Amino acid sequence: MTAATPDNPHPRSWLHVLAAALLLTALNAAKPVHIDDPAYLTYAAEFAAHPGNPYGFEFGTPLARPANALLVPPVVPYWLGLGQLVLGDSPALLKCCLFPFALLLAAAVNALAGRAAPSLRAPVVWLAVLSPTVLPGFNLMLEVPVAALGVAAVAVALRATERGSVSLALTAGVLAALAVQTKYTGAMSATAVVGWFLLQRRLLLAAAAGLTALALIVGWEWFVAQAQGESHFLVQLRQRQGKPLDRVFHLVLPLVSQAAGLAPAVALLGWAALRRRVVPAAVVAAAALAALALTDSQAALVTTAAGKAVLTPSNLVYGVLALVVWPALVGVCVRLVRGDTLDRFLVAWLALEVAGYFALSPFPAARRLGGPLLVMTLAAGRLAHHTGVPRRTAAWIAAAGAALALVVFAADAADARAARDAARLAARDHAPAAGGTFWHLCWWGVGYYAEQSGLRQLQLNREVPRAGDLIAVHDVPEIQTFLRIQPVFRVELLETIETGDRFPLRATPGYYDGRTPLESARGARARVFVYRVVAVPP
Repeated sequence: MTAATPDNPHPRSWLHVLAAALLLTALNAAKPVHIDDPAYLTYAAEFAAHPGNPYGFEFGTPLARPANALLVPPVVPYWLGLGQLVLGDSPALLKCCLFPFALLLAAAVNALAGRAAPSLRAPVVWLAVLSPTVLPGFNLMLEVPVAALGVAAVAVALRATERGSVSLALTAGVLAALAVQTKYTGAMSATAVVGWFLLQRRLLLAAAAGLTALALIVGWEWFVAQAQGESHFLVQLRQRQGKPLDRVFHLVLPLVSQAAGLAPAVALLGWAALRRRVVPAAVVAAAALAALALTDSQAALVTTAAGKAVLTPSNLVYGVLALVVWPALVGVCVRLVRGDTLDRFLVAWLALEVAGYFALSPFPAARRLGGPLLVMTLAAGRLAHHTGVPRRTAAWIAAAGAALALVVFAADAADARAARDAARLAARDHAPAAGGTFWHLCWWGVGYYAEQSGLRQLQLNREVPRAGDLIAVHDVPEIQTFLRIQPVFRVELLETIETGDRFPLRATPGYYDGRTPLESARGARARVFVYRVVAVPP
């Protein structure tokens, strides 16, 4: 029998790849439309209807904005638009059409693990693919596709070096360009591709990959600029203007706390690779995470004279988790930076991803750590292979990581169901006067299910409600503030609709926009206010 190699792995490794990709896709398909999914569904429909001028429309609540102003590069909208043409508008079916990205991610991680950690190939695949950053954050959004294309570009680059293949270098360049045009953080993996070739002194391959990627990226931005007057990238770059140091300070603490909550399993593999005792670290991490479910994590333990909380159970939990996670991650990098070429490359790639986090993140969120933690998983696997961590140990660590991912996913799915139910209850329990309109000012899944239930999206720079109309308003601070200060109409509150369940943890909003991926669930998960318009100034 032929021995398994990185390019020709044992057939069972492909079973792991297929199983991980199928499970990731199936769980994602079972979750209701959530967070930014409605935006991508809208963009997909427009891209499919007008492929030659995909950003030629307006989008947004409470004010409509040019579509080119919202960060939505083209790869995923075109792909979902094709799915809508073939499969219709079913969100579950459209999530299934993202399976190729899940499969590509698993296959690319498998290929890189075959080079970086051949003795631990399958555990690394499961730890990377069924992780708390990947599984809950898949949705209909950009994070898994950009990770899949970026990691695949690097995997192809490594094979191109081994074979001295210009055609594979060109393929890596194409994949890198697609990653960038999926989400601009893909520029980090594109840079890693060129960096790998330069590290190997393969200047021809570096030029082939880099110039191919650059030509495709610039070509697309030129195409958009012809239709819209400015490239999508330049519009987004202008919106990111500000003081770099302010951005760094704003993102440092969330980097520490989000990674502390998302990467305990990666840290356990790191501790095992560093030849430290893993069980005590696992017990401490499990106890800290359990404390989130058993306490009111946002309760004030210490307050200022003005009553502002300065210490909460959440602070303590994530502080303990940070002490478990961060020394392991740093220790792995310190060991690898003194290693061989592949070791140093993994550390450099990780540094690029972290730099991209600070340079390109408009706000903190778990999804911003998808790239860094995926590379960190490969790095921990690399050191674990070097130091002879038993496959059985790595397997139970991967199982622990999958268990944490399922917990975060369960909390996120509960949040998504609550948002869906709140919108449906508002539509079911209220109706406007004869001839009136039931509007909504809602974001995320609440807005999607409100429209599915017959409510109309209110964009105040396009239309104004009339007296007697109803408006369902999402309990989001930005929308509530806008409703209070807008001068166009006055409203009276009819009902506050709250939905929830008994699951003790929540992921929204912190997982998608905040410093922590999990908090305890107390009270309502979703809240919608139903108002009647009582006066509209002439």
